Amino acid sequence: MKLAEKLSHPHTLVYTICHARGFMDLFRRRCENTSSYSGLLVSICKENGFSHWVNCGVILDGWAAVCAGHLDRGMTVLQEGIVGYQKVGARIWMPMWRILEAETYVKAGRDEAALRAIEQALAEGESIGERWAMAEALRIKARILSSAGNGKNCREIEAILLKSLEIAQRQQARCWQLRTSCDLARIWQRQGRNKRALKLLQSVYNQFTEGFDTADLRDAQALLRNLRRNLTDGRGRRRVRRVKNNRTTAFRSKARARPSHRSG
Repeated sequence: MKLAEKLSHPHTLVYTICHARGFMDLFRRRCENTSSYSGLLVSICKENGFSHWVNCGVILDGWAAVCAGHLDRGMTVLQEGIVGYQKVGARIWMPMWRILEAETYVKAGRDEAALRAIEQALAEGESIGERWAMAEALRIKARILSSAGNGKNCREIEAILLKSLEIAQRQQARCWQLRTSCDLARIWQRQGRNKRALKLLQSVYNQFTEGFDTADLRDAQALLRNLRRNLTDGRGRRRVRRVKNNRTTAFRSKARARPSHRSG
């Protein structure tokens, strides 16, 4: 960013803002500062006639509003940016923009609209061959179905997450692997499959050597602690039950062995 600012080259600057700030913040689930540069991005683009990048700025501005809790304004601006993006013939990044649209609908409690948006993300990713975000799109789809079905379609959701994980592993996309592993682990945790959940999540978490202050890794850390606690508590309860059962068995054995003292 500092080098781009020093160059005083508008196109280089907007390109760098979009990638080094905007997209990186999306990947890191960090949106508290997005509004501080999305407006600058739009302003520079309008001054220089950058019709492609201006819509990226509008989309990021809408997402910043959504994250700040201004859902109506955020959705309006976000969709305005997506429409403008398509009008100039841009297709790259469309799956990611659809994912943001779907997540906005989820925040607004509009699960059907969210599902339509995520299906568009998956379809557009296939049609243009942009599959780097497919694992994340499938993960979001699973979350939408979970929200809409109140956990009734658990097998379908688990199957979608397993497919997401397989794609992320094949692409060596550790960020997507971690997010999907967390979602799978939570499902297995609710089913009492804590050991399997811990094994999966720990294997993915161990691949990271930095970024432990990011939202995804903090979430994973908290979930790992919870899973370990569940396993420890479960073993403790089983030991207590075994002790009680052993004492009961021993008491009954003694009672049966005790001689009878009936008066003649």
